[in-house]
Amino acid sequence: MDIGFVWDEDKYEEVRRKHNIQLYEVISIFDDPQRYENPDPQGHEDRWMLVGKIVDGRILSVICSDEDAPLQRLITAFEAGQRYIDEYYKRN
Repeated sequence: MDIGFVWDEDKYEEVRRKHNIQLYEVISIFDDPQRYENPDPQGHEDRWMLVGKIVDGRILSVICSDEDAPLQRLITAFEAGQRYIDEYYKRN
């Protein structure tokens, strides 16, 4: 089954401007077979954080939700912190 994505346009513009991350980069995290999931660090029960490598080799954290299943709702994205980068390499 193909995955579809939705992202609030204003939030996307904020992420693009603040973190210099484009939509295609965020979506590419879903292609990383080494990515891993953690519960949302903010404690939202219906969200989780994906950590994975994107097309240019950076490791991002992406907060998302499947509340709009079969679509993935992208909440935000940012460069992964060192703790999550270390965990990424430890797992792989």
